[in-house]
Amino acid sequence: MTVKRVIFLLSAASVFCAAQSWAAGALLDVPRLRVEAAAWLEQQAMSAFPGSSAEASVGDIDARLRLPACAATRFFLPANATLWGSGSLGVRCDAPSPWSFYLSYRNRLSGPALVATRPIAAREQPAGIDLELRQIEYTQSPDLYPRSLPADARVNRPIPAGQAIPINWLSLASVIKAGRQVRLVASAAGFKVTQQGIALNSAAPGERVRVKTPGGRIVQGTAQQDGTVSVSP
Repeated sequence: MTVKRVIFLLSAASVFCAAQSWAAGALLDVPRLRVEAAAWLEQQAMSAFPGSSAEASVGDIDARLRLPACAATRFFLPANATLWGSGSLGVRCDAPSPWSFYLSYRNRLSGPALVATRPIAAREQPAGIDLELRQIEYTQSPDLYPRSLPADARVNRPIPAGQAIPINWLSLASVIKAGRQVRLVASAAGFKVTQQGIALNSAAPGERVRVKTPGGRIVQGTAQQDGTVSVSP
């Protein structure tokens, strides 16, 4: 008997045994599912935000939920869900018995951000010595935490020593001009979509922007340091 023939028979036997197991009423392995869900969240977050680290935990599942085992579970995030903080994660099965439900989660996403080394007064222009790059836990999108001090930046509120500084706490020159073409970027777990539009107002990094798409739709997003506009998918 050839090696290929043996591999084929083993594969067929594996599929047959799995089918028999499902037919016999095997139930979903909940502890394993929770581990897989946490690993999926961590991988998605670190892929979306290079240089970050993630530690996800998934909430308990109702013990009364007795679902049949699944050939291949699929995870997904609902619209407006984030890869940091708390939220709900969808789980779906297509075969052999279709089902879906949501898990609660908390994903602690950490990475570099500028932190004040001393108290900084409102309207003050900090120097390089007044800030240093440290690891923090992100409480909002990691894209909103600059890793270097933009030129001529001033803080727009008092900042205590040890406080991380998101981009919207800095007064910056506009990177988007009203009437100019801009690029809209919508990112979510596993995909990114871009579209051109016309800015309806000027904005500095971290500020809100209204953009008119070629189809005439008005969308709102956040100005980024590179001049793009980030929008929720």
